[in-house]
Amino acid sequence: MKLIAPKNFFTSVFAAALNKNEFELFFVEASLIGKELEYNTSAIGLIPSLDLINHRNLFVSSKYAVSFDGMLSNSFFYFHENERRFEKITLCGDVSLNDIILTKILFSERFSSQAEITLDTGNAPTKGKDYLVVGDENYSMWDFKNGISFSDQVAEMLDFPYVNYVFASPDKEALSNFNNLIGNVDQTIEEKIDDIIKHISLNEEAKLFFKENIDSVYYEMTSNETEGLNELIKLLFYHGIIEDMFDIKFV
Repeated sequence: MKLIAPKNFFTSVFAAALNKNEFELFFVEASLIGKELEYNTSAIGLIPSLDLINHRNLFVSSKYAVSFDGMLSNSFFYFHENERRFEKITLCGDVSLNDIILTKILFSERFSSQAEITLDTGNAPTKGKDYLVVGDENYSMWDFKNGISFSDQVAEMLDFPYVNYVFASPDKEALSNFNNLIGNVDQTIEEKIDDIIKHISLNEEAKLFFKENIDSVYYEMTSNETEGLNELIKLLFYHGIIEDMFDIKFV
């Protein structure tokens, strides 16, 4: 079975809990995975959750996703000299629709600011700019301990876990088979976390941060995550980003 996913520490942790004999794993930029599924119609893609607004034909796993509700996150805000000016925010890293749309909504709802969003292909900070950094660079090139967890901000806004990525496919049967192959992934990760982290390229400070906060990352979909995903879609409707509500095609 072909599994297409963004390359980050959280997908690496999930992959470590899989039976490698069952899957061919391919890493692609997060923003491109939905497009990949148009050509790889029997593949499973771990897509940014808000990509569903542009790919409503996809079936979505009702059992597995990547969700957050704490300090551990794939994205962090970094504000210049601890000042929250909220006028402009620069996004860099493996940016997806989630990061762009939810940054705008967060600034509007939580900080009463209509921030200007710009994209930056560089990895190093420029003095005087405020950033949202997406991906592994947070744990290597940036001071994540002094960043603000994007996931925590979104989860607080929703009052539910932030479903960052969902497993989706054009092929209902393939997704059903995927659901049946995975098993209790959260328990497997909890039991093997020491060994999993040992084989992931993180410095010791980041490894400790992961271990201390891994219980705020969820790979299984419960009613909480399902409700959180539905709330995300409602949020886009209330903010006029989509014109109509739609039902997610859970399998």
